[in-house]
Amino acid sequence: MQDGKVALKGKVIVSRVHQILKAALEQRQSLNPKYSLRNFAKDLSVNPSFVSRILTGKQTIPSARLEEIIQTLQMDESASKRLKIELIRDYMKELGLKETELLKEELWESIPEVVEEVIS
Repeated sequence: MQDGKVALKGKVIVSRVHQILKAALEQRQSLNPKYSLRNFAKDLSVNPSFVSRILTGKQTIPSARLEEIIQTLQMDESASKRLKIELIRDYMKELGLKETELLKEELWESIPEVVEEVIS
């Protein structure tokens, strides 16, 4: 699997979500060279394999975990919004929607409630 991609429902979709988290991990590692993927997972209160799947682009962050991850990583408002936007893009791709289609009012009903939770 190439860098910058995430698998959703068996499809490989371009994503920046894992790049954002990878940058957060690398920042922590630059401050502490002994800081590992396991440490990162522990800080996020998740399983190391979950973090690994996100960092390799095989999985995206569930919306239910999003705010907790943002708080744990102490993301500023700009970084938080960027992560949320990227997750919305992932969900849209999973649904087969293009960003331009969001302008069509009738499609708002087809977006899952999870997207609404992410942007609120």
